[in-house]
Amino acid sequence: MSEGVYENSDGFEDNKPNAIKNTGIDCQIYDNVGNFNPSSRDGGIASEPDRSGKRPFLVVAVFLGLLCVLLAGIIGLSVYYNRAIKDSEDKRNTLFQSFSLYKINATEERDQLQTRYNNLTREKGHIQAKRFVIEQHCQEGWRKFDSRLYLLSTEKKTWKESREDCLERGADLVIINSREEQTFLFNLHMRAWIGLTDSVTEGTWKWVDGTTLTTGYWGRGQPDNGGLFSGQQDCVEIYYRQDDPVQTWNDDKCGTNHNWICEKVV
Repeated sequence: MSEGVYENSDGFEDNKPNAIKNTGIDCQIYDNVGNFNPSSRDGGIASEPDRSGKRPFLVVAVFLGLLCVLLAGIIGLSVYYNRAIKDSEDKRNTLFQSFSLYKINATEERDQLQTRYNNLTREKGHIQAKRFVIEQHCQEGWRKFDSRLYLLSTEKKTWKESREDCLERGADLVIINSREEQTFLFNLHMRAWIGLTDSVTEGTWKWVDGTTLTTGYWGRGQPDNGGLFSGQQDCVEIYYRQDDPVQTWNDDKCGTNHNWICEKVV
């Protein structure tokens, strides 16, 4: 009886489970039994996965990742480098503009200083020349007031002769332009001709430079033209024997001999 049970009527070998044939059991069950893998954790009926096909994709993914990192680094370096170049160019341009502006300002300041130096040199020359002229004239008896020199004569002449003497000295009879100048001349304590006359038109007093008198320092009752019997009095003298230094002028005959005052601009 046991021999009949283990007899292989189909001629298959017993050591090949996949070849078992049994018409009373589903063939799928035997297939699953044949595919059973005891090493599987869940005891499921599954074959061992084949990982040989996933390795190329993993390598490609790693390569692409590295490539992305490399490209990102290159882009970052490029941006940084471009920004550094731009900043360097901006700084260079700023420094160049600052240097150019400094150079322009320095040139302008140099020119201004040179102009000031030239002006000071000229002024120094003028001052030295004026000082020399003043010293020379002071030795000859001239006196300085403000920017003018005055010479009080030591002799007496007519008004016309007095003016000729002044002209020969490069001067003219004095023209009084201010109260201060009038006071200065009064303090010389001298009766002297000044450069004022109405000899051309009676009553119209003019200075020797042709300008008309605007402010006079006449004494009391002057000018009186000498009265009815003294003749024409067309020339003016400064008369110091007065109480008020700005009331000292007197008209007199031009042929009378008086001292005179010459005036010269330094």
